[in-house]
Amino acid sequence: MSAPIPTDIAQMFDSYGRQARLFPGLLTIFPPLLAVLAWFPWLLLSNVAATLLTLAMSCGLLYALGSYARTKGKRIEPKLLKSWGGWPTTLLLRHDSELDQHTRLRYHTYLEGVVPGKLNFPTVEEEQASPAIANAVYDSAVRWLKERARGKEFSMVHRENAQYGFRRNLRGLKPFALTLCILTLVATTLAILNNVPGLVDLIRSGNFAALAKVASDLGPAILSAFAINLFAVLVWIFVVTERWVREAGFQYAYALLAVCEMTSGTTNGSK
Repeated sequence: MSAPIPTDIAQMFDSYGRQARLFPGLLTIFPPLLAVLAWFPWLLLSNVAATLLTLAMSCGLLYALGSYARTKGKRIEPKLLKSWGGWPTTLLLRHDSELDQHTRLRYHTYLEGVVPGKLNFPTVEEEQASPAIANAVYDSAVRWLKERARGKEFSMVHRENAQYGFRRNLRGLKPFALTLCILTLVATTLAILNNVPGLVDLIRSGNFAALAKVASDLGPAILSAFAINLFAVLVWIFVVTERWVREAGFQYAYALLAVCEMTSGTTNGSK
């Protein structure tokens, strides 16, 4: 039953889709799913899990999960762009960007020379007078550059793009994933208290020998699942942040704009 699964996933998702869409979705459901398997290990010892996985693949549930991750990421993107001030690529092309003026000038000169339609980049004064018009020029140039960088030779661009999509989609899934992990922690805690009625008193008394016996009785699977869900909550809160996404966005922007240094200035093969 396991042989066709990787093939099916490869058919449903390309490299970008797996990294930026499927993986965030799987990471969202992994901690709660691990808790379920820890409490009901018979699912792993029977054909139920394999059957459910096969049904999930056949019914397109994994594809739906990846699509849901992308949808949540795209929905939060306008908010991210507003807080950043625009697309990172556009911000780097502006005259007041963190990019050094010499590199920025090379990018401007290259894009002005190769983008069809005689695109004229604004001067410092024009950019300051009409920021929206200037940004529209930069956005147009970046759209052309994205098409130019679709070839296999631009592997760094593709990797950084997938990294940005991965982080953006995780940030979009954050409210749902965090709620799911917290609910799993609450349910696991209640289940443990139900199985060990005197656990609170043992903790208060500091009876470590008795607590060790309780931990042994619960087993490593349940304790590990609890710890992983707790760790996941901390990661969702402190790691999956707008700043984390912004860093990936600018890494992708730098990689994309570096295409200006790699190409010869012709439009051939821009697809």
